Amino acid sequence: MTDFSVAQNLLVSEAGQVTKSIEDMLLDYEDDKNSMIAITDKENYNLYEDFYDEMDNRIRTEQSMNMIFFGPPISFMRLDSETILHILIHTRKHLIPITRVLLAWDIITDGKTAAYLQGREYLAFGSLLNVVPEEDLYYVNFGDPSVLTFFSKNYVNLDNRKFGILVASYRRYFGNRWYESGTRINELGYLLCGFPSFDLKKITPQIFKEINVDIFSKLGRCSINQTKTLYDIATHPDAYGKPYKWFSHEIDRLGILFICVPEDDISPIQLEAVSAISAQVMKKIDQKKLKFFTKEQILRMNAKTRRIYILRMQLRNSLDMSQITRRHGIKLSPSILLYLVNVVTLLMCI
Repeated sequence: MTDFSVAQNLLVSEAGQVTKSIEDMLLDYEDDKNSMIAITDKENYNLYEDFYDEMDNRIRTEQSMNMIFFGPPISFMRLDSETILHILIHTRKHLIPITRVLLAWDIITDGKTAAYLQGREYLAFGSLLNVVPEEDLYYVNFGDPSVLTFFSKNYVNLDNRKFGILVASYRRYFGNRWYESGTRINELGYLLCGFPSFDLKKITPQIFKEINVDIFSKLGRCSINQTKTLYDIATHPDAYGKPYKWFSHEIDRLGILFICVPEDDISPIQLEAVSAISAQVMKKIDQKKLKFFTKEQILRMNAKTRRIYILRMQLRNSLDMSQITRRHGIKLSPSILLYLVNVVTLLMCI
């Protein structure tokens, strides 16, 4: 080919490039851009996987916590069970994605049921058991002492349905006649609040008196209906009787059940017994019942309980300024003045 023909071909090609339409140029641009995006994504993906592959070989336990939030599933699955348990124990559980919780549960159970887990595994998951499949929790092995001890002595923030499933699992091992033994009830701990009210009614007053004080301290987990059911058993003549018969020992023992005392039964309570009302109980008593305590009873309360009582009464009796002012100045009504005098008197007694 001569130099002339080569030059002619170059001119033709240049002329072809110059004469391209705008539409053709846009198509070429889009093709180039798409190809660049595809190449970039592929390169970044490989780099991402290679980075974690390299990290997996020398990762340490304190660094592995980041794998829950930022690592790919394939890298998380390379962590051993002990490392995952360590991560779950030392991580704020509300920050862990549900997908990672389920993946961790599958790794810990290793394709088996929850019957093979012990108390330390449930301690690691804690409130994360709310997202664990219900059919798995039904096979919790309460025959293992560590499992029973964990759920009975530790408050786990589970929803009522999941808590009920745990109780159903408990029945699988110990049957439906748990209420016939005071020893069995004392082993339940927090699990006692997982039984429905119609089951709690089966506890006899004689068995109820065998329940130790540690169980009563855990009844805050119970619903109001469950608490009322237990209160009705406590006030049976064969148990602890009516509140006016109680001494400080009974009030201290029954704990949170005191909030179920009817309004008319508050003022007859003995002065000696009032001193056993705890601050936690005073916080949960219905606001409308506070006015039924007599002045003598208030003075016999311990300092912390009395302080909470006064604060709650102040909140209850707080009035809008328009109710105590007059057009020609501020004038206190006799009832408000009497209330202020009582508050000052009580504060001086603290």
